[in-house]
Amino acid sequence: MSDLTLADGREIDINLEAITVREYRELFSPKQSSEEETAILAKVSGMTPDEVESLSMLDYKRLLRELLAVARQPLVDPT
Repeated sequence: MSDLTLADGREIDINLEAITVREYRELFSPKQSSEEETAILAKVSGMTPDEVESLSMLDYKRLLRELLAVARQPLVDPT
C-alpha cells in the first residue's frame, strides 16, 4: 500500500530513510531555495525534481501533508 496516490494515479511511498535529519530540517528553513526544497522532496518521494515541479498544486500540497504525517508516526506500534 502506498502512502499517497496522486491525481494521475501514481502511487508514492514516502521514504524517510532517503533523507538526513539536516535535509528534513532544511525543508522548514526560510533561507532554503526552491531548488533545494524540490531536491529533498524528490528524494523522499522517489520522483525526479522535474516530476515534483510538474505536480499540480493540490498534489504538491498532498505530498507535503503526507511527508509530515509519515514523519510524525511512531517508529513502532506501542500495542
